[in-house]
Amino acid sequence: MAIQFEPPPIYFMHLPKTGGTALGRWLRMGYARNSYIDLRAEELDRLTLAELKGFRCFHSWHLGRGLYDLIGHSNLLSLTMLRNPIERSASAVRHHQRTGLDHPERIAPAYLAQMPPWRTADIATCVQAGMADAPLENAQTRVLGNHRTYAALFQDVAQPNARTLLFAAYPVLDYPWLDQHMPKDDADSFERARAWLNEMPVVGLTERYAESVLLIADLLGLPAPVEPPRANVNPQRTDPSMRYRDQLAPDVVARLEELNRYDLELYACATELFEQQWVRYRAKPRRTYSITGHLRQVLRPVKTRVRQIIHTLPKRLGERR
Repeated sequence: MAIQFEPPPIYFMHLPKTGGTALGRWLRMGYARNSYIDLRAEELDRLTLAELKGFRCFHSWHLGRGLYDLIGHSNLLSLTMLRNPIERSASAVRHHQRTGLDHPERIAPAYLAQMPPWRTADIATCVQAGMADAPLENAQTRVLGNHRTYAALFQDVAQPNARTLLFAAYPVLDYPWLDQHMPKDDADSFERARAWLNEMPVVGLTERYAESVLLIADLLGLPAPVEPPRANVNPQRTDPSMRYRDQLAPDVVARLEELNRYDLELYACATELFEQQWVRYRAKPRRTYSITGHLRQVLRPVKTRVRQIIHTLPKRLGERR
């Protein structure tokens, strides 16, 4: 068994609607609080480049490879999680609708004004209307293949803040990859995305979530969770095994397949990589053990529970009097 004090530095490339929110929360527990950072496009200008490089666990929300290259650590491991494009697209429609209803501040006012006719419509209506084509079309390819550098946000010159810059270009802050929204760009994005996947030590699949988390835990030397982490789940999906495809008419599925031609091919590549990694793991796990990672995973929930008890103690004592 290989013993290490800290888990290695990682760049988790979170693709939208693939289970990345829950995975990020689990990863956070294995790293020191001041070494984990959520990288969201609209908040990047709050950091200097030196501050950015000081972290060890980077949770990159839909940003692509630009920040990974900008950080420039020679030992920085990258990993990601992909999802079946039809399932991901249908889930993205629901997420887009919930964002409009619950977090309208994340949507440009002009675009928000166009949403009411389909904000509460079913998935089929939204897909056929074409209103959500931009964030649905080959999204995983476009995020992984995005070559935006973001370097300008870290320059010490007067400029609009990141939120202003993003709203000027994209209607929804969750979709910073839409600078490459033309179909003619997707072939190049696909080649960049596939090349990056081939460099990653773990390429997970949402459909194989438990096994993917096990591969990541083995890579980082962290204890695998007893139950796969879950967060940000569609409240209408009470059964995790439920497939959107089974509820959609063939013409809607065909439309989503048309929008996700490159994503379907990229998902096939990811599936092949995952199977190779899983076979290697089954034959010979790394058996890496991170001392502080294990301690944090065990002690942090205990500390959280103690803080909750202390916080509610005055109220409980008052109720007993």
